[in-house]
Amino acid sequence: MRNKRVLVVGSAEESRGGVAEVIRMMKKMPVWEQYHCFWLGTQIQRNYAWKLWYAVKANVIALFIIWRYDIIHFHSVPDRIDLVIKLPIFLLALLGRKKIIMHIHMGNQLKNHTQNKLFKWCLQRANLIILLAKKWQSLFQEWYADIKTPTTVLYNACEYVSEVPLEEKENIIIMAAYFNDNKAPDLLLKAWQQIGHQFPGWKIYMLGNGEVERFEKMTQSMGLSDSVKFTGYVVGKEKEDYFRKASIYCMCSYEEGFPMSVLEAWANNICVVTTPVGGLPDVLEEGKNALVFNFGNWQELSKKLSFLIENKKNRQKMAKYSRALVYQRFSVRELNNEILQIYQSIQE
Repeated sequence: MRNKRVLVVGSAEESRGGVAEVIRMMKKMPVWEQYHCFWLGTQIQRNYAWKLWYAVKANVIALFIIWRYDIIHFHSVPDRIDLVIKLPIFLLALLGRKKIIMHIHMGNQLKNHTQNKLFKWCLQRANLIILLAKKWQSLFQEWYADIKTPTTVLYNACEYVSEVPLEEKENIIIMAAYFNDNKAPDLLLKAWQQIGHQFPGWKIYMLGNGEVERFEKMTQSMGLSDSVKFTGYVVGKEKEDYFRKASIYCMCSYEEGFPMSVLEAWANNICVVTTPVGGLPDVLEEGKNALVFNFGNWQELSKKLSFLIENKKNRQKMAKYSRALVYQRFSVRELNNEILQIYQSIQE
C-alpha cells in the first residue's frame, strides 16, 4: 500500500512559538518526504491587515490543492479565531472525505473550552486527536466525555543539543518566555530579592518579549537591576549562546501544554527549576531532572535555587541525567518515529 499524502495546516513558516517550531522540525524528518507532506501556513504574526490577507490566501490555496492529499493534519488551539480561520479548510477536508487529525497544542487551558461548540464540533468529526501529554489525555476524557474520537499522545521534541562541557557553564540563571502573569516572572524576581545578595557572582537573564517594561520596573524597584537583565526576544545563535552558558533554567508558569523551553534546557546541560505545569508531571523526577516548586510559591523557589547554586556537583549530575533523557525520549528521531506510526495507523 502506498503512503498517503499529508497536508499540514498550522502557523506560517516565519512564525514564532511551539506550533511553528514543531512543524519546522517535522520538515527535517524522513517522515516529511515519506508522506509527501506540504505545510500550509494559515496565520502570521504581523498586523491585522497582514493576518487577514494571509488567512484568505491560505484558504484559497487549500481550495485548489487539498484534493491531492489524503490526510489533513491540523495543528491548532481551541481559540475561536484560530478555529474560524481553519474552518473552510476543515469543511473542504470533510467534503473530500479526507482523514483528519486535530493536533491540539494546549494543556491546562483545555478545561476552559468545554463549552466551545465550534471546537467540539471539529473534534467530533476528526479521525484522531493528538494531545501533548498522557496527563492531558486522561483529563481530556474527563472534560470532553461526549467526544468519542480516538486520542493519542505526541510529546514535543528538541532539535538542537549543546556540546558545551558542564565544567564550562557559567553562573547564569535564565527564563525564556512571553512575559505576562501566566509566566509569572515576578516569582523569580521575588525569590532572587530574597537570596540574590548571597550569590554576588550570579546573573539572571530574562529572554523574551511581552510585558517587559512592567517587569523591568519591578526589577528596578526591588533593587535587582545589577543582577537581572531583560534581553528582549532572541532567536538563533543569540538564543543558543544563552542556553549554552546557563547553569539553571527557571519556569514559573501556571498554564502550559508541554513546554519546549524545558526540553531545550535539558538538551543544553541546564538544571531546571519549575512548577508542575502542563504535561511536565508525565516526566518530572524530583532531584533527577528537575526541582519542583508549587504554583505561586516564591519562597519555595528561593530554597530550590539556593540548593542548586550551592551544590555544583548536584547541578552537574542533574544536567547530565536530563540531557540523556532528551536523547532517549524527546529527540527528533523519536518524534519522527511516533509521527510515522500515527500516519501509518490512520491510513489503514
